[in-house]
Amino acid sequence: MKVRTLLVAAVMFVALSAAAFAQATFSVGSIPVTTVTASGNTEKSGDITFSVIQGSSPSVLGTITITYGVPITVDSSAIVITGFGGFAANAPTLIGPFTSGGHLDGAQGKLVLSVPANILFGTGASFTVSGARVQIAGSSLSSLAASISSTGNAIVAGQTGVTVINSVAAGLAKVGINPETGKANGTAELSAIDPSGATAGMFASENYLDAFGNIPGVAPADPTITTGIMIRFTLSAAPPAGVSIVFPATAPATGTGATAAWQLVDSAGAAATKTVKSDTTDLTVYYKLVSSSNPTAIDDISVPVQITVASDATLPLPSGTITYVASLAPIKAAFNSDGTVSGLPIPRFAAADVGTGELLVIAGSTTTLLVPYATTFNAGGYNTGFAVANTTMDPDEEAIPQAGTVTFTMYGQQNGATEPKSWTYTSSATSPGTGLDASGNLPAGSTWTVLLSEILSAAGAPADFTGYVIIQANFTNAHAQYVTSDFAGFTQGALALVVLSHREGPEALNN
Repeated sequence: MKVRTLLVAAVMFVALSAAAFAQATFSVGSIPVTTVTASGNTEKSGDITFSVIQGSSPSVLGTITITYGVPITVDSSAIVITGFGGFAANAPTLIGPFTSGGHLDGAQGKLVLSVPANILFGTGASFTVSGARVQIAGSSLSSLAASISSTGNAIVAGQTGVTVINSVAAGLAKVGINPETGKANGTAELSAIDPSGATAGMFASENYLDAFGNIPGVAPADPTITTGIMIRFTLSAAPPAGVSIVFPATAPATGTGATAAWQLVDSAGAAATKTVKSDTTDLTVYYKLVSSSNPTAIDDISVPVQITVASDATLPLPSGTITYVASLAPIKAAFNSDGTVSGLPIPRFAAADVGTGELLVIAGSTTTLLVPYATTFNAGGYNTGFAVANTTMDPDEEAIPQAGTVTFTMYGQQNGATEPKSWTYTSSATSPGTGLDASGNLPAGSTWTVLLSEILSAAGAPADFTGYVIIQANFTNAHAQYVTSDFAGFTQGALALVVLSHREGPEALNN
């Protein structure tokens, strides 16, 4: 009886062992993508190949699950399964006639492949899965590996994970840097008093080779994309009234080996025109790739921007600087609100502004005045008085009426010291003296009279001072007189010296 039981057990063991090994065994390999963009919602992943181990049994009905760990942001029609060798005529499917639960779960980042039963594999039998695009934006990944699992059939031990993306990087670099010179230039500079038109430049370049990629239908064709990549420039502010910023219809690449060409478009990618004025609320500008970039060279975009000033613009123009940042576009979510991806452009990105570049500087005109000697000495009763005049109202001056603040910088004499100690004070609503308006500006046609002791007190400086003073008026045509007195028997004064721009020529008195 015992012998009979042992024989039955042995037969069952052999039968179960045969069933366990009546399956295909796959080795797994990949050709990873070198680099993808960190802000990308539809970044390419590498091909994954499953090869049948020679001598293994025919397949049994089952599945192979590829888990990317990030959302898959294309629909099932974009996934291509190509069979080779014994698989050429009857390859596994994502969804098809050999259904055993094969499907795509984009939000979970899973591809479940249906493996047909009883396929007899010949030499070199394999199949490759390609076309999966994934959401890298928001993931903080530096690379990506997919994990592999199987039901029914086997995966070679140690090959249940494969790299599909080698590295992740920002798509844009050197925003605001001229790609030819490597320097920050191309900034338009206007004078607030006597402005004239100027040409500026906006620049951005790839951060890695082929970040801009190709355009649809142009060799080497990429069938998975539906639009050329776009770049969105965003200005920091609108220009003042009377100033227009005009963007050209096309923009070239200028870097060494660069081949990209760009077209001015709207946010949807349609051809557009763009002029930014003082009342413009949309400060974004889009350019779309219309000629493929060079995959072997760092490509870029160089936008020549025209700055114009209307003949009836109110002068002086307010001083200020307009800068810009850049982001890859189209800027679209990974999924529609219902979880689908149908109709969404490929590629698409999350907003990731890089910069900053300088586009326009409007230089406010100022006047710098030098008082070579001023003093306060309480014990001796000495003090210095200042009278700063804003003469932009004068009929004989070719000046434009302006109001502005006045800044005193006082350099105190230091015996034996290598550098003088200094204190700075700018006029404000609470300033001492007479002649300023309620905001602390000196109006056109007005004179601010104030004592050095009052300025020192307002600046938090010591009461006693001897040294020189620089007066900077935030308007043109400023003049000043200073008088030092003990208010008893000594009084001496003079006109302040007007310091010319960059001290070119003699520092002499102006009329």
